[in-house]
Amino acid sequence: MHSGPGSLLDILRANDGLIVAVGLCIGPPLVLALVALIVRSSGASLKPVVFVGVFMLPIVLTFLVGHLVLARLPASVSKLTTPGLPVQDGQFADREKLFGGGISPQMIRDAKSGLPGILDEAVVAEVGMTMGGESALIAQFPDEAAAQRAAAAYHRGFQLRNTSGDEGSGWRATRMQGDFIEMLRAGRHLFVWTGLTKEAAAARRAATDVSSRLPALTPAPRPPAFPALQPLGDFFAPVPMKIAGLLLVGAICIGWFFKGAGWAGSMPPAAGAAVVGSHELAARLMAVNQLDVPFSVTPGSQPDEFFADWRYADAKWIDLARARGMRRTFRIKLTLDEPCHTVRATDYFAVYDWSAGRGGADLDWKGGTGIVFFQKEQQTVIGLQFDEHGRPKAKPAYTFKFDLNEMKSPVITAVTRAGWTWRPTVWQGPKWLRWLTE
Repeated sequence: MHSGPGSLLDILRANDGLIVAVGLCIGPPLVLALVALIVRSSGASLKPVVFVGVFMLPIVLTFLVGHLVLARLPASVSKLTTPGLPVQDGQFADREKLFGGGISPQMIRDAKSGLPGILDEAVVAEVGMTMGGESALIAQFPDEAAAQRAAAAYHRGFQLRNTSGDEGSGWRATRMQGDFIEMLRAGRHLFVWTGLTKEAAAARRAATDVSSRLPALTPAPRPPAFPALQPLGDFFAPVPMKIAGLLLVGAICIGWFFKGAGWAGSMPPAAGAAVVGSHELAARLMAVNQLDVPFSVTPGSQPDEFFADWRYADAKWIDLARARGMRRTFRIKLTLDEPCHTVRATDYFAVYDWSAGRGGADLDWKGGTGIVFFQKEQQTVIGLQFDEHGRPKAKPAYTFKFDLNEMKSPVITAVTRAGWTWRPTVWQGPKWLRWLTE
């Protein structure tokens, strides 16, 4: 990427939003590539990585294209200039009209020497005072960038607070001295009006004869950096088209979230495995309890429903004179669909923490449902431990570990070796909605 006039580097510097869009196009793919290397080295499937990448793709592309349409050429490339206020003998001409009534020419003086570090780049800068303590500052700079720097320096130097307004209409704020200001940057000009009250500052601004001059002081819009994309911007300019575009992107993301998540976690039947009936598969699922596994499989309320539950953390202890407790559970709901020879699995998790002591009690609970691709967790808590009956234990610490693969692998193996398909689902809805989740 060369750095001459009109280069992509110049365009990026002049369009902050485009920098963010390009960053989104570079950063997440690099992260996903790193994750893919880690997943591949562990021997796991890369489908979850592909799922995340495809899910992000329409969002990132929409953001990128939108900022390519909005991108404008830098002022130095577009050759746009901002007209200036007339100057005569180093002073603004027609000062009486420019500063407004109440400020006599004798009360107008040079402002650069009084505001070093703020108006250093100004070509002309003058401030006028009224007998009532109001003031009007008008500064003209060589270019728009210098005026922007001066406005930022003024904001820092006077520690403006309670700021409101926008770039187009101007800003209102309170200075550290306690008085009020109104600030406006128009092109390469900076205007600041002050008063002891908000109303006085607004009245001082209204008295300045600048409104009729603003069209001439504001530069013409910069031309687009990518003219070929402007028809696309015109097409989506009406609000209904913007809404339609957002709904389309949302529909694509939601559709892929449901269908892609199931695809990413699904497992086909094991090669050469004979298909068994649902009763035999149910027996094999219950037989998982005979293995050396840290969870249990139990039948649900429906004949084709089973649950795999692992309470992998359950502790109560005291540390620093405060009682604490935690509980972690993970559940997999299994639904057997014999006509399709498919087991639909939905993950559920719950986290429960509590504490009590001086200062009151705290309770934190959260849960979720969907599809979990990876989860490994390990934690140690130190303190006086208690058993399930509330009796102290001779253990100064409690450590728990959780590996989701350790839970899912035996269940998936039982399903696929029975000739059935393992299909995770975000939501086990009615049959007529399975086209969305599968």
